[in-house]
Amino acid sequence: MRHGYSFASILVLAALALVTSPGQAAKPAPVRGTLRGTPQQVVVGSQLQSVNATCVLGVIGPPSFPMFYLYPPEDQYYTLIDPAQCECSGLGGVSVSTAHVMLDFPEACTIPVRVAVVAADLSDPQCPIPIPGQYLCPPVEHDLSVSEAGQYDFSLPIPAGCCITQKAFLMITFVTGGDCGSWPGLMIDTAVCGCVSYNAWPGGDLYDLCGTLPGSPVMYVDAVCCGVVPALPQSWGKIKTLYR
Repeated sequence: MRHGYSFASILVLAALALVTSPGQAAKPAPVRGTLRGTPQQVVVGSQLQSVNATCVLGVIGPPSFPMFYLYPPEDQYYTLIDPAQCECSGLGGVSVSTAHVMLDFPEACTIPVRVAVVAADLSDPQCPIPIPGQYLCPPVEHDLSVSEAGQYDFSLPIPAGCCITQKAFLMITFVTGGDCGSWPGLMIDTAVCGCVSYNAWPGGDLYDLCGTLPGSPVMYVDAVCCGVVPALPQSWGKIKTLYR
């Protein structure tokens, strides 16, 4: 189909292109959808760990409605996880076994994601901020695939061996748009907002989602208590004396 553009329209489009250059870009405004029952459970891939979760950390819902706000490639979402909420005794922390994200798919398609846990900047203990790239659990990639439109709770396995002892952030990156003609929407919990959920993407800076969305994306982790072996004082010095 041929589109007719006037000279004035071309000038407007050119001006918009300048305004949305990489240093000044803004994501399109979020669009609200409708909740359609309870999201279906989907386990992605093979479970890398077989554990019974003792606690759940993050924004767990229930969701109020979806917000269509994804803008891949490399659209990153962060959700606060606090091991203290698991009440693990002694020197323990929590080991993350599975990550979850709830999404609304307008169509049957596949979208790739990258999942990790990153450290938190605790300069303000009341309002932690994620530190992109400082991994506590290394990134692992998964494909989120659905055979029909609907709302889903995806379970994403995380490799074993990640024991977290202080506040951190679950990170889920929408690597590309996959083969989705319409990108999924984020299921939102309106009861949680502020210093909990963050977004970053190549066209802009890291920011708190509470100023943009009426709540926080439902993203959480299953965890179990894990032991932390304390370092013994002067142990390294003693070892060095053995090799003099």
